[in-house]
Amino acid sequence: MINALVSVIIPIYNVEKYLPKCVESVLNQTYKNLQIILVNDGSSDSCGAICEEYAQKDNRIQVVYKKNGGLSDARNAGTAICSGEWLFYLDSDDYLEKDAIEWLLLKQQNSNADVVIGNYFYTYSDREDVAQSDNKAHKLYSCKEAISLLMQGQIQTFAWGKLIRSDIAKNHLFPVGKLFEDHFWTHLIFQDSKTVIYTSKPIVHYRQRDNSISYTFSIKRLEMIAGWQERIVFLQSQYPDLVEPYLRRCAEDSLRLAWLVLTRMKNGKKEGFAVIRKFVDEHSLKEHCEGITQRLLHALIRGDIQFTILAFVMRIIRSL
Repeated sequence: MINALVSVIIPIYNVEKYLPKCVESVLNQTYKNLQIILVNDGSSDSCGAICEEYAQKDNRIQVVYKKNGGLSDARNAGTAICSGEWLFYLDSDDYLEKDAIEWLLLKQQNSNADVVIGNYFYTYSDREDVAQSDNKAHKLYSCKEAISLLMQGQIQTFAWGKLIRSDIAKNHLFPVGKLFEDHFWTHLIFQDSKTVIYTSKPIVHYRQRDNSISYTFSIKRLEMIAGWQERIVFLQSQYPDLVEPYLRRCAEDSLRLAWLVLTRMKNGKKEGFAVIRKFVDEHSLKEHCEGITQRLLHALIRGDIQFTILAFVMRIIRSL
């Protein structure tokens, strides 16, 4: 019989349109032993009133109010007061399958893993798509295996969708003020875990919003490169044999970023390209790849190619 307390932490900022469905999906879980922490990160809309209304209806809910400090700061505030043996992060515009927590706990009980990862849906206004993964079955990984798959992109980086031992999570808070904070965080969680289990069952509905941080593109989005830098340093120290394959991935991801700068950044294109060029050059990424990827990186580093020509050539990499 599973009876462990699970703390579900939901950071909230100006999502009044989506918050009720998110909270309802947690309240209606088949697994009931939950601590539900709603962290209102200085919302200026009706999120505060919505949180209070739910707190009055269900004593499992605890509301935290704080000045706006960003997603990382809000998650950290919730993590600091969680009392569950297990912790689960959920973004406030997403929502859960009804048996999500029960499913993850059952997989944990059967495997004794420190982290249990669920799959997810991409949820659009008119359809849903199951996220594609190379992991087709439920599989238990060692710490190093999980980190290797993470660096290859075969395990998702997102903080949400993972059942984590709370003592591990409390040891690794999120970097405040960074976008794409999970690039700085997930590998550290895996490093402190003896085993990680991946499950292919989709449990989170990952809502795709045109105005969300992950959808919009500005120079701030290039902060993820700092996360890549930290991962390189981490691998050099802990797993030198994983550095080379990760640098090959960074080469391809750098081109994807360059494509987004070119096609979706309204202002600051030259500045954006300069940031990517610096990263590519510092790590000699073109030496870690070949073919069209290498040729495109060479053109990017030289910086003497017209944006229109680069746009034409980079159409080739959209399916990489």
